Amino acid sequence: MSAVYAQTAVPTVTVAETPLYPPLPRSAHIAGTVTLRVVTDGEKVADVSVVDGQPMLARAAQENVKTWRFIKHEPTTFLTKFNFDLSPECDTKNENGTVTLSLPLEVTITVPRRSSECDPYFGLDLSEPLRVFLTGCEVDGVMQPCKNISIELDAGELKAKPQIIKEGDKTVFVVPKEFRNAKTFGVTVQTPKGGFSLAELHGSFLKGKWRIVIDHKPFQEENRYMTKGRDCIGFIHFQWSEPERIASAPCKDK
Repeated sequence: MSAVYAQTAVPTVTVAETPLYPPLPRSAHIAGTVTLRVVTDGEKVADVSVVDGQPMLARAAQENVKTWRFIKHEPTTFLTKFNFDLSPECDTKNENGTVTLSLPLEVTITVPRRSSECDPYFGLDLSEPLRVFLTGCEVDGVMQPCKNISIELDAGELKAKPQIIKEGDKTVFVVPKEFRNAKTFGVTVQTPKGGFSLAELHGSFLKGKWRIVIDHKPFQEENRYMTKGRDCIGFIHFQWSEPERIASAPCKDK
């Protein structure tokens, strides 16, 4: 290794943005160390390249290094390491974790498990009567009033058509008590432009927040991966779970 990478030659950092753990790798439980080669022009970073490390983590590290500014010095090149650590513990008071800086040679970012991973019901409104909150009802990319759709629940011989109502600025339906202990359930959705049915949904999804969507060809860009040759798809996005879930099915025009 060339002498330009010797630790005694590194310049002093005077300005640096706080590094953060990128959200996608964190949600996917990706951790590890990124090694970067930093080239300076005597005041700031002229170039930063990846020597080793997971690509999504490396991008976050590179973007942070680009914010560094130094005391004036002879242009130089050195290596720096970013350690992205996932703690197995929960810390609801500090979900952003801690950052240890030994600039410019090493940065360590340690984040705890998210509250939703520690408590699967974190953030849910479980007050009585138990409700499902409809965050959006969408047809072909256009938002529709959720009051214009109907929902039918079934669990074995049990069937119910809960009424969709407004609670202040929220749209909800009350979960029938006889469905509270269902291990699995099905749901049929009808909209002015078609309907669809989902079966064998886990009983834990009968709470929290739902986004209901029907999409016809030509499909909205973000929905195309679910089409699988269909002309129409319907899906419910269960938004409270971690990670969030989407259940889809072919739909029939009305």
